[in-house]
Amino acid sequence: MVVLSKVCVSETETKLELYTKESKKVCVLKEGMLFQDDLGTSYPFVKSEGVGLCPKRTQMKNTPFTLHFPSISSEAKSFDLIEDKNAKHAHKPWVFQKVDLTECIWK
Repeated sequence: MVVLSKVCVSETETKLELYTKESKKVCVLKEGMLFQDDLGTSYPFVKSEGVGLCPKRTQMKNTPFTLHFPSISSEAKSFDLIEDKNAKHAHKPWVFQKVDLTECIWK
């Protein structure tokens, strides 16, 4: 299970911090990943930190990794982050829907 632990929006980017609860091999599927705000705008994946892109997997447990996207609209109140459900490398794709942006604090 992947947990979305932090969200922060700056003028230049949106950073999402995630981690896995159980020990597993993790990779990021940049093709087909959907990051979209509640206004209907989609944002392209920029880079990941702390984990490789598929098919290169990293063994992880409770180790945070970060996904970077362009800065989300200041008018957005929530977003969806959905890993490609049709991807061959994903066993249990991440699905985070209607994530609240109004309590955003990056530490």
